[in-house]
Amino acid sequence: MNPIPNTIFAELPALSDFRDTAHWLAFRGWSEAAGGNMSVRGIVPKGFAETSYQPLPLQVPELAGMALLLTGSGTRAREIGIDPVPHVGLYKIGADAKSYCWLAGNAKPTMELAAHCAIHNQLEAVRPDDKAIVHTHPASLIALCHLDGFDSAQNISKKILCLQSEAWLHLPEGVGFVEQQLPGSLALGLASAKAMRQHRLVLWQYHGLLASGTSLAHAVDLMEVFEKAAQVYWQIRNVGIEPAGICEQETRNTLQAFGQLDRYAGGDSLPE
Repeated sequence: MNPIPNTIFAELPALSDFRDTAHWLAFRGWSEAAGGNMSVRGIVPKGFAETSYQPLPLQVPELAGMALLLTGSGTRAREIGIDPVPHVGLYKIGADAKSYCWLAGNAKPTMELAAHCAIHNQLEAVRPDDKAIVHTHPASLIALCHLDGFDSAQNISKKILCLQSEAWLHLPEGVGFVEQQLPGSLALGLASAKAMRQHRLVLWQYHGLLASGTSLAHAVDLMEVFEKAAQVYWQIRNVGIEPAGICEQETRNTLQAFGQLDRYAGGDSLPE
C-alpha cells in the first residue's frame, strides 16, 4: 500500500476541527456511545486515487465533484477527540451527482450519509459559507420534545430563545424543527435540508440537534447558545414557575442595535 495518501490525509487541516469538536461534544456528554456525526464539504485534495463508486439514494447536483469529510459508522466522539484519522473518512461525490467513492481514512460512512448529502446540497445553494454540519444529542433539548407545545419551529424558538438576552442575536432566524423520522433515513435528510433553508439549527423530535456553520466549531457555538437557553428554561420550570421570557420589544431593540433585525424570525413570521 502506498503510504503517501495516508500521510496526506492525516495532515488535512480540517481533521483538527474534527478532533477538537469531538472532544468537546464527548466532554459535554452530548455524544454518547456512537451517537452523533459530523461532516465538512470542500474541494477534493490532491494525492488521492478514486475507488469504485457506490450509489446514493438521491441526486445532489450542487455537490458534484466535491469532497466530504465524514465521521464513520459506529465511531465514538471520545475516540475521534483523541485521533480522528481512523474514525473520519474522505469521500468524493461523483460527477453524476448520484454516487460517491471512498478516498482515504475510515471507509464506512455514518448511516446518515444520505442526510448529510441532502443538507450539504441545500447549504451549497443557499449558504455556501456554511461548510460544516454537526449532529449530536443534548439531553436538555431532546427533553423539550416531550412537552406539550414544543412541536413546531415557531413555538420552540419563541419559548426558548427569549430566555437569554443574546440567543436571538446568535439565531435571528430561529430554530427549525423536524418531526420524528426514522434515524438515518432519506426522509430525515430531505426534511432537514428543507428546514436548513431558513435555519442554522434544527431540532429533530425525540432525537437530537443538527447545526450548520462555517466550521464544526462554529456549528457547536450555535448549539451551545440554544442549549444554554434551554437550561435556563429547565431551571425556571424546576422551581415551579412558567418562564415569562424577555419581551418582544426588548428583543427587537437588541437586534436593531446589532444590525440583525432584518433577519429576525420572531413574532408570527417564523416558518412552521
